[in-house]
Amino acid sequence: MRDPHQNIFYYYRGPSKKTSDSLYDIQVEDNTTKALINLLEFAKRVDFDPLLKSFLKLINVSQRQITSFRLQKHEERSRPDGVINFADTKVCIESKVAALLDLRQISRHLESLRSNDSLAVITNDESDKSNLDRLDDPRIKYISWKDIHRSFLNIANGIKSDKKLRSFFEILKDFTNYLEVIVMTEFSGFKDEDFDFWVPPLDSHYIPILKSKLESLATSIRKGLPVELNKYSHVRVGNVSQAKHDDRSAWVVIKKPDNVKDMLNQCNFGIAISKSTLSIQAVIRNGRSSEKRTAMGTFFNKLSSNPDKFLKIIKAINKEGQLVVSRRVPKAGPVIRGNEMWKGFFEIRLRDINKEDDVRYLCQILKKADGKYSFPGVHVKYSIDKGDSILANPEELRREIITTIIDFKPVLDFLEE
Repeated sequence: MRDPHQNIFYYYRGPSKKTSDSLYDIQVEDNTTKALINLLEFAKRVDFDPLLKSFLKLINVSQRQITSFRLQKHEERSRPDGVINFADTKVCIESKVAALLDLRQISRHLESLRSNDSLAVITNDESDKSNLDRLDDPRIKYISWKDIHRSFLNIANGIKSDKKLRSFFEILKDFTNYLEVIVMTEFSGFKDEDFDFWVPPLDSHYIPILKSKLESLATSIRKGLPVELNKYSHVRVGNVSQAKHDDRSAWVVIKKPDNVKDMLNQCNFGIAISKSTLSIQAVIRNGRSSEKRTAMGTFFNKLSSNPDKFLKIIKAINKEGQLVVSRRVPKAGPVIRGNEMWKGFFEIRLRDINKEDDVRYLCQILKKADGKYSFPGVHVKYSIDKGDSILANPEELRREIITTIIDFKPVLDFLEE
């Protein structure tokens, strides 16, 4: 896999979020604004006007000759992240990547500007625009990092075959890749390095990139789900373990909010990536098969009492999926408290569950997966192999995941009826 640090805009981070949130946020903000300003300034030096015109159009500033660029210029009462100077006016830039938008900071910037100046506010949350509208100041020009990525990527694709512009294309492509790496874009698909990451040794710098990519994908999936799945409204990204004995995978779930008191609250829809596949899953977890007031106990009792209903649900699933029973066991000690791992115990193709005896056999498997220090866990899953072209096509992949979740919905509904 290609180390993200080989991108000319990527950088080695200083303090982690655990040690210093403010220093971490400042470093991310400063580096990303620096990358943007440096790219625009380079475009001016080599007379590549399309990029400059594109950026000015995005922030709704009339086309004119740029005289200079500045980073973190101290104004009278504020310090914007960057400044683009023209002969008779300027555009100050305030960007947010990891930190939240601060309207008081924006107001201080505005107090330092003249009436014909502008303030370009760039964030990764497009809902910030409505907050900025409350300030009712026409000098504010809102833009998202997604807008910048989309526009610059279109320009890059338009010049990639021009041999005279090859060098500028490579720099522009590195910038758009950098925005993808720090997930300042719409979900842009999976690349080989997202799978190759699991080949030892693991690169700890890539972990937040992969987690952010999964969160971005799951968030867009959640927004695209039909209304009957509205109760699954919360996105949670799992920790990525670097321990040698753990499964090599990263996951994100779309679940009910944590504050909803429901014995089935830990059942969810998951997306997991390993060294060979991307899997979409309906997950049943929590409790033992003998504990009636738990998700697993409920599942076991419904399978036992109504095997024909579950059989109809499985037969109606269109995907070529599998049902996997695992043992959930603690990584250390006798108790599972946030340190569990799933050990595969039994797997069967969905198409091979075709009679009620198969469902009754599944009940026996669930009972056998119970142990003194182990609990059953169930995945109904559909997998897409590494190298499949759909993985690099974000829109097509989103549609595939949403249709799979809709296909798997009756499995979780079966527990709630």
